[in-house]
Amino acid sequence: MINKMIKHVLKQIWTQRLSNSWLWIELFLVSVFLWFIVDYIYVIANIYTTPTGYNIEHTYQVSLDQLLPGSDDYISPEKKKTTLGEDLLTAVNRIRNYPGIEAVCLSQYGIPYSGGNAYNNFVLDTVDVNMQKRLVTPDFFRVFRITTPEGKVDPLVTALKNENSCVVSTEAEERYLKSGRPLIGATLNGADSSKVKLYGICSSIRYSEFSRKKANIFIKVSDAEIAKDNTSNLIAGVEISFRVSPDADHDFVSHFKNDMAKQLKIDNLFLLDVKPMSDVRNTFFLATGDFNELNTRLVVVGFLLLNIFLGIIGTFWFRTAYRKAEMGLRLAVGSTRTSLFRILIAEGVILLTLAIIPAGVISFNIGIADLVDVNRMDFTFVRFICGMLITYLLMAFMMILGILYPARQAMKIQPAEVLHEQ
Repeated sequence: MINKMIKHVLKQIWTQRLSNSWLWIELFLVSVFLWFIVDYIYVIANIYTTPTGYNIEHTYQVSLDQLLPGSDDYISPEKKKTTLGEDLLTAVNRIRNYPGIEAVCLSQYGIPYSGGNAYNNFVLDTVDVNMQKRLVTPDFFRVFRITTPEGKVDPLVTALKNENSCVVSTEAEERYLKSGRPLIGATLNGADSSKVKLYGICSSIRYSEFSRKKANIFIKVSDAEIAKDNTSNLIAGVEISFRVSPDADHDFVSHFKNDMAKQLKIDNLFLLDVKPMSDVRNTFFLATGDFNELNTRLVVVGFLLLNIFLGIIGTFWFRTAYRKAEMGLRLAVGSTRTSLFRILIAEGVILLTLAIIPAGVISFNIGIADLVDVNRMDFTFVRFICGMLITYLLMAFMMILGILYPARQAMKIQPAEVLHEQ
């Protein structure tokens, strides 16, 4: 019965090919345009909901600063008995002992949303991988809950306790596996002549919610290295971060500042500020303008979708209302309202299907020509199919809405009235 109805609809479409050809052209063009919009939304939704690889809940960043010469309590270099690095480690130990703190770490270009970054190439045999380089102490993984692909934190902390050690993300692991060598314990040669040993693999890390996955390397910074550092720019370049237990994370900033202001006054060092990582994130996105750009684009996309929605509904609304006499005549010769609904919807779906196939060919070529967003996400066949399927379902939904109401109104006409008009 379904095959018979489809044959009947195809025959009717061919009989009315002149008017249907214009409708087909409209559906074809709108399908390509709508797919382009859907593809953008798909990419943004996909990348934004993909895990970043770290967790910033209950995490804070501490900022320290140094007294300037001439300030009260300033200690001149000649009178100091400790290095700036030793003072920094003392501050970190005092923060670690503060009630409610689970872990504290030091890093350089390491924290999420830092706004700064460093990249370097590291070679294993002949495999050369460019990675974002993060200098960190072992507890960095505990603070930001960075895990192995199996979801464990402690193996990464243990891995970075080895001398001259590093941890790389799975993107680097995939590249290095091509060397055919065992990775754990392998020596990576940096482009800056540095050498580090690989002791751990972590899950994928992204720079932010709007960035794609990239290879990362976490290189150990030892307490001994920090203690030796007495350069004046140490404090400006270091990041101090810590994680607080959820039970203790209530009005934490004010309590911490009140309790630790004197504790962190170590020689020329003093507490400058403490802020949650959520504030660091907000500042980062304010500087990059990612959310502003996204909101602007979504407003434009919403406006275009509304126009497409009204256009498709309006076209089928007018087309269905125009065929009022035809539907009345069919009712007069014995068609039921249900069968008539099915024929109208089947006709629209078939026309849409005939339009979506060539539209898909055009859309696929647009994609492989990199005319869509490939910076955030590779153009793959899965991405294309998902976009086309969503486009097809959206257009089918709009088309059915454009058919149902006018068809219901047209079917209220009495068959006798139609025969009388004919």
